[in-house]
Amino acid sequence: MKIFLALLVVAVIAGSAIGYTSTVRRYSWTDEKFGYFTKGGDLQPKDLLAHMRSLQQEGLAKVEVVGGAEFDFGSMLREADGEHDFVIKNVGDGPLELSVLRTTCKCTLGELADSSLEPGESTVVHMAWSAKTSGARFQQTATISTTDPYNGELELRIVGDVVDRLTARPSSWNVGEISSTAAIEKTCTIYSRIEYDIQFKENRWLAKIAGADVDLDVQPVPVDTETALRYPDTRQAFQATLKVSPGMETGLFSHTAIVEFEPVEAKHASEKKSGELSTLIKFEGRVVDDLSLSGGSRLAGRSRDQYIYTLPPVAAGEGTSSDLLVLLRGPHRDDTKLSIGEVQPAEVLAAELGDPKVKENLVMHVLKLRVREDAPVMQRDGNQKDDYGTVWIKSDNEEVAPLRLRVKFNVHDGR
Repeated sequence: MKIFLALLVVAVIAGSAIGYTSTVRRYSWTDEKFGYFTKGGDLQPKDLLAHMRSLQQEGLAKVEVVGGAEFDFGSMLREADGEHDFVIKNVGDGPLELSVLRTTCKCTLGELADSSLEPGESTVVHMAWSAKTSGARFQQTATISTTDPYNGELELRIVGDVVDRLTARPSSWNVGEISSTAAIEKTCTIYSRIEYDIQFKENRWLAKIAGADVDLDVQPVPVDTETALRYPDTRQAFQATLKVSPGMETGLFSHTAIVEFEPVEAKHASEKKSGELSTLIKFEGRVVDDLSLSGGSRLAGRSRDQYIYTLPPVAAGEGTSSDLLVLLRGPHRDDTKLSIGEVQPAEVLAAELGDPKVKENLVMHVLKLRVREDAPVMQRDGNQKDDYGTVWIKSDNEEVAPLRLRVKFNVHDGR
């Protein structure tokens, strides 16, 4: 037992010595690794700044971009050319070497007037670009390699907004949901930055708008102070007015009009580029019947003969109910009264229509759809053409067609 304890003590001492030696060799300060080290002697706080300066290396280059490394050109015409000179200065103590490392695309060209700068000297980086972008924001960069030890790569940036020679605001007419019996009228303003005077020539739609008469009229309007501030460099303005008669087919629609202009003076006709004297205006939304429904994810269909509502399954004797919205639009909404018509099967389904509430351009009723508590076990799952319950909503106005809601339900025995 004594021999075992003695060996254990020897092992602990030997392990501690080996660990200490390894730690000292790895982390201790040695002259061969870090050089001679002093603690600064009697260094006082008031002498700290001077001491730090004494430790700085001398003879190093330092690069500086006079006026900043980013240039915002404001706004410029799409596909127009621009240029800017960045001034680079060596504010260090040693020579500064420069070279163009890379640019972001063919539209950006970086040129160095002088690739080597002595302390205090400056040079110019000339950047030229063409605003060939489909977006409203433009950005290009050039990266300069330097021998500044603290700034080895210098990025010069060009930014700004790109505008079209012809700009429509708004460029899209979105009418949301609109009644098929309602007329539509929308306006927008077209701003011209073209160097010469233009006039409206014609417009054409990429696809015919079925079921309605469409008129798009374009007239010149003055360029007022507000326009000049919001749209700099605008020389002319035009108001475009769209009028669509009732009768558009129900469903989603998206149409595009091409509005074309021409020079007032014939001598400028040869100067125009392809597409320069035209702009696009979109017209989109959804045409719905005067009478429609809204009911969340359980409601399918978008027109008065296609609505299908799925009630949650319920055990016989319990009953259940769901709320939908009946929406009345169009020119007859204020003088039309709605009521519940035929409900089938009457021994299972019941429906109640709430009082009307007016909201902007529509009248809303809450439709409460119920499975009766005394309903017999029965299922209508829509697997066949007539395998539905039905609820009719009728009106007292012959101009507003009735609406049929087909209903899926499942009254089970609870097992």
